[in-house]
Amino acid sequence: QSGANARRIDVHHHFSPPAYLEFVKKHNQSAGAGGKRRGGAIGSAYSSWTLAEDLEDMDKTGTATAILSITIPGFYFGKTDEVRKVARECNEYAAKLSADHPGRFGSFATLPLTDTQGSLKEVEYALDTLKADGIGLFSNYNDNFLGDEAFAPVYEELNRRKAIVYVHPITGNCCRGMVQDVPDTVIEYGADTTRSIASVIFSGTSTRFPDITWIFAHGGGTMPFVIERFVSGTVVEIVPGITTKGQGTVPPKNVPKGVLYELRKMYFDTAQASNPVAMGALRQVVHVSQILYGTDYWYRTSAETSKGLLTSKVFNAAELRAIDRGNAVKILPRYRG
Repeated sequence: QSGANARRIDVHHHFSPPAYLEFVKKHNQSAGAGGKRRGGAIGSAYSSWTLAEDLEDMDKTGTATAILSITIPGFYFGKTDEVRKVARECNEYAAKLSADHPGRFGSFATLPLTDTQGSLKEVEYALDTLKADGIGLFSNYNDNFLGDEAFAPVYEELNRRKAIVYVHPITGNCCRGMVQDVPDTVIEYGADTTRSIASVIFSGTSTRFPDITWIFAHGGGTMPFVIERFVSGTVVEIVPGITTKGQGTVPPKNVPKGVLYELRKMYFDTAQASNPVAMGALRQVVHVSQILYGTDYWYRTSAETSKGLLTSKVFNAAELRAIDRGNAVKILPRYRG
């Protein structure tokens, strides 16, 4: 499974478009691995991304295709026209990488989500003209989580298109630098992913827009560990034959088919979660068919991720093949060959 024949599809793979790098520098924002404040020098790990090193890392362990996405700090700053411009340039850069290296790169196009008209225009351009594989969003936008009604017009269009929406965490204004000496990445990324999953489900967004395919990063954050609270007001069999009673007595009013049903429609990647604890918990909540290979390159390498999945002994050989590639091609049929 660690050899060059795995033909993996990496759905959690970052890159550094020059326009985004300049945008972040201009606004003096941090694009490092997280910390106590938004501002500061741009992270050296971010600015050191190179295409050659990226392809080399992919080739080491048999990653056939990387689906590119923008990482932190996102687009919570900047003027409307400026953000529209840099989002367009980032998406065009990803499309050029894909064209220059056929089959090696796809993309989850970025959107200025708080700008509805700008987002709708970018959805059309990215999916129709650039042929992006889906849309990449952050877990919150200035503390507005993804179930916010303000985003409904964009979801209506994505639902009509039966689009993939990939979600990456970002630290909210609410929770930045809350614990002294603890980087936000340690706690907040997993927590914010969990908040966003809950927001999408409990708001009724996943029910209202059932044809959107959701992918959440990092094994779903802390969701598997707080699943008993997610299934509020219900008694369910998360593990067959074992009933689990959720906290409370009133089920969520906007989730007629139940939280567990909605969770099990979603996909979750292995980035920074390929250890046996996280993967063991995740596979109890969702079927292996909903787990996708993701590395979080360049913060983690393909070798680290593939070794973690193999040595965790959570999955058998057939399940590992499905995670590496089979599950992804079901929702990304252009890579089926």
